[in-house]
Amino acid sequence: MNIIQTYLKKQKQVTLKSALEDCLRNREQGKAFVYKKYYGYLMAIIIRYVKSDVDAEELTNESFIRIFRRLDSFNHLVEDDVLEKSFRSWIGRIAANISIDFLRSKKEMTSLEDVAEGSLDVPRVYNSSNLEVDDIMKLLDSLPELQRVIFNLYEIEGFSHDEIAKQLHIPDSTSRTYLTRAKQKLRMLYLEQHKIRQEFK
Repeated sequence: MNIIQTYLKKQKQVTLKSALEDCLRNREQGKAFVYKKYYGYLMAIIIRYVKSDVDAEELTNESFIRIFRRLDSFNHLVEDDVLEKSFRSWIGRIAANISIDFLRSKKEMTSLEDVAEGSLDVPRVYNSSNLEVDDIMKLLDSLPELQRVIFNLYEIEGFSHDEIAKQLHIPDSTSRTYLTRAKQKLRMLYLEQHKIRQEFK
């Protein structure tokens, strides 16, 4: 068996668990495996918060730095079928938190308005086969900054209103209200998009 075959065989045997163990031992091959495997995943999360590709790339790399620094706090000693989902969730939250910190530092989030909890109805936003993923992402990009951030944190990343409130330094009632507004705005944009498509059929 030549050197290349030996290398390829070793590459195939790398698992997430073994890569994480390498990372904890500060071995570069483990870090490289994790970086290559999850770069696109973290980039996709961050681009939902920041619209600039350059900023998103920088924040993705910053996320990996934080992930490797905090890896000893992540429990990787679980079954393989649970590990993947658990790790993705953990690093996804890190990426979301870094994105929020970035937006706060740039002061890009719009100022909060005085809103009363329960003052708005919560409409349902249904996905349709007429809308592709790219269309949905464009609709999300059309939301005001704070609504988009709260919608992402709650509906996509799975944060609770209490967690969002602590992260953004707002009352949880404000988080609920902005989520409602985001859903209303998405519904309105969806109906407009659907109407335009119907007109061109």
